[in-house]
Amino acid sequence: MVKHQQGAVTAVMNMSLFLLPGLLCSASGLQRQYHFRNENMTWTDAQIYCRERYTDLATVDSMDDVHWMVNTVNDGYSGSVWIGLQRAPQSHWIWSNVESTISQYSNWFFNQPDGELLNEFCVLTINGFWQDVKCNKVLYFICYNEMTGYIMINSYKNWTGAQSYCREYHTDLATVHSDAEQIQLTAVAGFLESVWIGLYSDAWQWSDQWSLFFRNWATEYTSRTTGFGDCVAMSIVSEKWVQSPCNELHHFICYGDVKKQTVRMKLTLDGKYNLHDPSLQTAILNKIIEKLKIAGLNSRSTIRWRADDSGEVFHPESKSTSNLNTCDSN
Repeated sequence: MVKHQQGAVTAVMNMSLFLLPGLLCSASGLQRQYHFRNENMTWTDAQIYCRERYTDLATVDSMDDVHWMVNTVNDGYSGSVWIGLQRAPQSHWIWSNVESTISQYSNWFFNQPDGELLNEFCVLTINGFWQDVKCNKVLYFICYNEMTGYIMINSYKNWTGAQSYCREYHTDLATVHSDAEQIQLTAVAGFLESVWIGLYSDAWQWSDQWSLFFRNWATEYTSRTTGFGDCVAMSIVSEKWVQSPCNELHHFICYGDVKKQTVRMKLTLDGKYNLHDPSLQTAILNKIIEKLKIAGLNSRSTIRWRADDSGEVFHPESKSTSNLNTCDSN
């Protein structure tokens, strides 16, 4: 846990969780059921097929989902399969760990970002500020580990290679929520060192309009690579994603029969803390996930906060808010 979050962790460790109905906060586990179809179709025909018989072409939130999809494929098939990702009309700056866009916090250097003009769609940090550069540049990088915090990796990789390394050996490329976390990351990296962080520009969307941004590109691709195609296929062997022409013929994976389970919780904190701080919200959410896993939460389920119409997650408990659901699973 990074330094900025130590107080939050203390708060969460002192937190009481009561699994009672009708209280302040709810969390739901979402589990998709994947279905491999061993017939060749274009991406659009596969989308129509999945929507008619299931829910849609496969949407993916994590590496656990990737592994689960591969396990549904018939033995002996080693080709590629369509998933439900297609090129979007607009791009967004998002984090590799899929938690959010950068709407809440950013720390760009002067006149940055300028990637749309220069084809610079991946982000490094140097001297405590962010700069967008070409994704094939090779740099050292900072991983984030849920157990130990930020970790400097003294190995040169392009952005996609750095992302793959961090996901394999740690949690993901580093995410930065605040000035305090940026200071912590800069201390780990060294003040004059340019290092990759987990921010990048994405121009893809899920067929079902799902709002999370998990991506698992093969090393030669980024979310802004063009010229290969506007639809996405996954290699069954490498589990990596490639951009392909939508009129190619591939087997495909649908999803459907979504199952949800809801648990309501009341949070009681010792002391005064700013519950609108994203770092504290993340620490509290991690503690909730830990307790739900102990209680039997499926390892493939994902938990997310759900804000109300005003953008707030937490509210003081009162008669008017005692039934308010402020966190959700996606």
